Amino acid sequence: MKMNRSPSWRLCRSIFLCLAVSSIGLLPSLAEAKPAEVAGKITINAWEYDRGNTLVSENTGLYGDYRDKHPELMLTGGEKLPWSVEYDVDFPVDATYSLRVRYASAGVRPLEVWIDDRRVGECCLKKTNNSPPYMDRHPNVWEGLPERTWHLHGAEWENSCTMKVAKGKHTLKFTRNGPPANPIEIVLESPAPVPKDWKPAPRKVDISRIPIRYRNVFLPADAVNTEALRLAIEDNIKSFGLEYPNGRQYLKQLADLTKKQLKAAGGTAEEQEAVETALKSLRREAMLANPVLKFDKLLFVTQEYAKASTYTLQKIHYNKTDSNAHNLCLLSPVSAGGKVTPLVPELNGGGFGRFDISFDASKVVFCYVKDERYRIYEIDIDPKTGLRAPGNSFRQLTFGCAEEADTVKRYAGSHCATGFHDLDPVYLPNGKIMFVSTRSQRSVLCNPTTVTTLYVMDADGKNITCISQGQVNEMAPCVLDDGRVVYMRWEYIDKGFGNAQSLWSVRPDGSASDHVFKNTIICPGAMIHARSIPDSRKLITTAAGHHGGLHGPIVLLDTRRHRRTADAMENLTPEIRYPGLYNMPGSIGAFREPYPFSEKLFLVSHEPGTKTYKDGAGFGIYALDSWGNRAELYRDPELSCLQPMPLRPRSKPTDITPVEATPEEEDQKLATMFMADVYQGSPALERGRVKYLRVMEAMNLGWLDTWRAVTQGDSGPFQQISIVSNGGDVACKFVHGIATVHEDGSAFFTVPANKNLYFQALDENYMELHRMRTFINLMPGEKRSCVGCHEVRRKTPQLRNKVGPRALDFAV
Repeated sequence: MKMNRSPSWRLCRSIFLCLAVSSIGLLPSLAEAKPAEVAGKITINAWEYDRGNTLVSENTGLYGDYRDKHPELMLTGGEKLPWSVEYDVDFPVDATYSLRVRYASAGVRPLEVWIDDRRVGECCLKKTNNSPPYMDRHPNVWEGLPERTWHLHGAEWENSCTMKVAKGKHTLKFTRNGPPANPIEIVLESPAPVPKDWKPAPRKVDISRIPIRYRNVFLPADAVNTEALRLAIEDNIKSFGLEYPNGRQYLKQLADLTKKQLKAAGGTAEEQEAVETALKSLRREAMLANPVLKFDKLLFVTQEYAKASTYTLQKIHYNKTDSNAHNLCLLSPVSAGGKVTPLVPELNGGGFGRFDISFDASKVVFCYVKDERYRIYEIDIDPKTGLRAPGNSFRQLTFGCAEEADTVKRYAGSHCATGFHDLDPVYLPNGKIMFVSTRSQRSVLCNPTTVTTLYVMDADGKNITCISQGQVNEMAPCVLDDGRVVYMRWEYIDKGFGNAQSLWSVRPDGSASDHVFKNTIICPGAMIHARSIPDSRKLITTAAGHHGGLHGPIVLLDTRRHRRTADAMENLTPEIRYPGLYNMPGSIGAFREPYPFSEKLFLVSHEPGTKTYKDGAGFGIYALDSWGNRAELYRDPELSCLQPMPLRPRSKPTDITPVEATPEEEDQKLATMFMADVYQGSPALERGRVKYLRVMEAMNLGWLDTWRAVTQGDSGPFQQISIVSNGGDVACKFVHGIATVHEDGSAFFTVPANKNLYFQALDENYMELHRMRTFINLMPGEKRSCVGCHEVRRKTPQLRNKVGPRALDFAV
């Protein structure tokens, strides 16, 4: 069915009111009485217990939003019942203390609360959930996965009960004869004044109780996690056998140093430092002896790292180009003492961005800026030596043009006058090159900076074609093993401005734009530098902030668990929490640009948090494993070393057949959409209520629009566009029409291609019931289908009878 043109309907926005009603033990509810004034309080992390048969676990739903606190460890049930955990607490005054608990629970699993074997009430009384817009993280999101006995459902605070306690030391105990709720933080509040000089006694963390990788959170920066190192060595022995000949010796050395470390704990600082130095030396030797790292040529970029963010102009302006040592470099042999050779010495003095190696390792494509604008270049490589091939082996692929010169002149004095920048090139399986560019002439919606958009060109730089209509920046494309290209996409569709840099994928021709991961997750603010892991369905990526640099912790992603919740994330460097709008302080270190060998071993650029390096030279090349161990492979004392990548042939991914449009589809720029059942994925929608789908466009903001608005002086704060409202919504929306939803929930309709499309489910009065909070692009002739609305991707259409979907009975 063709879309019906509709009048400009007033959208009915759904307003969610989340009323959190706390279950109270011995206190009246907050709705009935105001809590007593707090004069003092004792705060205890739940994992800092003194006795118990509980376990400490990392929280798999970690950092879904700003309410989560680092490191967000929680207590879970052990093997024995009844479950019990005890805390020795020094109470400062005689008082009736109020107990507050922060916890998560997959079900109704209340805990009994005791003081010195006197039962005083209960806590953690209800199942916890996330409030909109975050999805409720229930166990068994995917059918067929093992059921979890615990799970984060949005940690919540509860005002639990009161207890009359005399001054002095007492035992606070929690018990349950069954699977417990999951306490995270405990607070005891006193209405009675406490002595001015009173301070709660510091609680010691028994690190042996902490999940092994998470022990890095409690260790000094860059300290050796001995148990994690032991696991890595044992895995290497098991995996490589005789290829890892010194494995047993490493284990013996580690055992001896661990004993010395315990003994030195009561000794001098010098004794402790000597043991730690020996441990770091062992860690480095044991990690770099991994046979996977025995290759002889490594490429990387040297530059003064200046913390460019997801804003293009920051990436451009913050790349310092005043050093003659910036270059694309070869390290061979691959070791700290290996020889470093600049591959493009004729470009010294400029700034080098991202590069890619051809699948046969005979070419390298890279972006570079000297004075004004990034362009894309290519060099030929001698596969035997890794050095530049003889002869005419250097060429420029992208250039300026008359259109660029016109924009520089027309928009002089504004951010639109920067010309065209071409960045982040990657080789495609079909022989072409994909990159991102400001040639699309689009602006960020909330700030006067320019946007990078996905482009494709022939191998010789000809036939440059834009393949995306993305609203805001698209960056760091990388070809996945299945032939799709994954990249970071920033967008605004009715969600927060700063924390919406997600991972998306697209086919090389621009078709099949698809969400890979994040979208509604607040922390991390951005995900970038994603790559496929060999022989795995998982991805490896950098979790970055919106501002402050494209670096952060390294995250292993399993999107089979979920694409929109934190269940899929595994932080390999948990001492660095997921950043939000801004990155974490540099004192705790940073990682970026992981290159995977397997799910267990990676190369990364890493800046440790323990040392002060020359400004801009903090990042070196490191090996990182899945237990959180890291070892320096190479470091330049003057410059950062970025994007490490082995120079060797690799398998060429699948060459995906491009979409072929009919002459009519190409001429009219049309695509086709089919929805099997709008109610799948939207259980709150009563079947039969949805009558139409409204086809909406999230419009782009062009250079002309923002230049005009700023020039007129009516752009509002941070150039919020005046055609919507001064200081109002930053995004323009366009209604393309409506499509009929049939009684079985199906719909079949044509849509305009090359637009940022999203959909709204409407009732019989054209009032909105549900909306899609992201957009997709379709190429002319493309045919896309979906099972339902917000449905889990592993869902298949549930045909209610033997006949096909009703919508297919009608021609589009």
